[in-house]
Amino acid sequence: MRGSVAWLVVLCVATAALPMRASAEPATSALPSGETVPLVDGVLKLSLSDAVQLSIQRSLDVQLLRFDPYVAEEEYGAAWGSYDPEFYGQGGYNRDEQPTANIFFGDSLLETTWAGEAGFRGLIPWVGGSYQAGYGGKELMTNSRIATLSPEFRTGFTATLQVPLLRGLFWSDPWTLVRLTRIGVDASQDKFDSELMDQVQIAEDAYWGLIAAQDSTRVAEKSLETAKALLEQTQAQYEVGVVSRVEVVQAEAGVADREFKLIRSQAIERNAQDALVDLVLGPYLEPESEITVEATDRPDEMSVRAVSAAAATEHAMARRPEIQLARTQIERRTVEAEATGDKRLRQLDAVGSDGQSGLAGRFNPDCTFAGACSPPAGIGSEFPDANDPLLREGASQQYSIQGILSIPLGNNTARHQHAKAQFELRRAETALLRLEQSIVSEIRRAARNLVASVQGIEAAERAEAAAAEQLRAERVRLEHGESTPFDVLLREQDLVQAQSQKILAQNAYHNSITGLDRAQGTILERNQIVVEDAATLR
Repeated sequence: MRGSVAWLVVLCVATAALPMRASAEPATSALPSGETVPLVDGVLKLSLSDAVQLSIQRSLDVQLLRFDPYVAEEEYGAAWGSYDPEFYGQGGYNRDEQPTANIFFGDSLLETTWAGEAGFRGLIPWVGGSYQAGYGGKELMTNSRIATLSPEFRTGFTATLQVPLLRGLFWSDPWTLVRLTRIGVDASQDKFDSELMDQVQIAEDAYWGLIAAQDSTRVAEKSLETAKALLEQTQAQYEVGVVSRVEVVQAEAGVADREFKLIRSQAIERNAQDALVDLVLGPYLEPESEITVEATDRPDEMSVRAVSAAAATEHAMARRPEIQLARTQIERRTVEAEATGDKRLRQLDAVGSDGQSGLAGRFNPDCTFAGACSPPAGIGSEFPDANDPLLREGASQQYSIQGILSIPLGNNTARHQHAKAQFELRRAETALLRLEQSIVSEIRRAARNLVASVQGIEAAERAEAAAAEQLRAERVRLEHGESTPFDVLLREQDLVQAQSQKILAQNAYHNSITGLDRAQGTILERNQIVVEDAATLR
């Protein structure tokens, strides 16, 4: 008895140190301007729908999930950046003086050159390959005795196209990355949908868990009131000599035991309340916030749902984002297998180029070679004049067609990477089959739990009615001196146990509904949640 009282004192002190359940001051100060919640004088009135919607709006866990699709979109856009055209340009000055032993050039040949080139180049999407188109110009000064022009101006325009015929055709590295990041966008959205469903399930379970904890506290409070009333009755009977002191002590022990159970129930209720408040207020919950949650939906009304495991499985295969995520993983592995298979091929590229050139210049005063010092007819004397032939039909033209062949010897890296990619593909296909199998088991279990919870509620209600009748009869016997307070406490404890079993069964029923909706992928639809709205960054 002394040990029980000591423990009771310790628990009372610990409970007194906890914040009170209610506060006279509203907690709206913890919310940013413009935000509203059903919070009045520290009491947060919540329906199940409110709890789910607020948890989606304010949960930091959901906020973290929202970033993934945005990041995936940026990665996809960055992959396309490989195909952005690139402007290039280069130019400079060069002086080259070479001693000679040739009567045509004199003692030394001096050439100075100003040259530059600019244009565009880039990669070709889908088919692979690259392109380049550029314009170049050069000014040459020379003391050569056989050069007719100095300065000599040359211009040219050249376009080059390189296309792979084997390795890299449709499977270049940049194009493979575009495909993979596009798949990553879909996968990130499916992952968000899946984890959003998990978040809704957590919110619903927390809501019904709080209701169960509050109901358990009310049962404990009622039990304590009954024990106190019985103690008063026993003390009165002891004072008139009807019962012995032992029966008074038994009644006192019953009160202490129920005070202990009430303290424990209140602590469980506070923890359940904090869990739900953390979900619905998120970052706006302050250390000093004192909020009492009042759940407006009650578990008393039970609508029995007909469950078809076959229909639920069909829903799940069509709506579960995990299924689509697994299929996306197969698509990713297929792309990787085909891309690594392409690496095993020989390189055979076709390269073609086409260009035109122009010439202009002034007479070279150092030209002394007989017959070579007459400037060509019809050319200009300034640099812009070299562009005139580029704009006329019949201009000087250069074109070429080439082939590039490369045969890797051994090619061990590509072969082993392709073998690894094939194994990864087979594993992804097996993972999909395993997921489908686990979903079938999950739905069977959820349907079974729902039926069992309904039966459990019905059984608990019968047990509660029987225990209440037994307690009533035992009290009548006590009034007539045919029973003891200890026997009444035992009957009262049976009633409390039956009521607790009913609370657990009701909680299990609602959790089973949530679990079944999650298993078949309809939990967002039931809560009227639009994924696009939920995915928007807050």
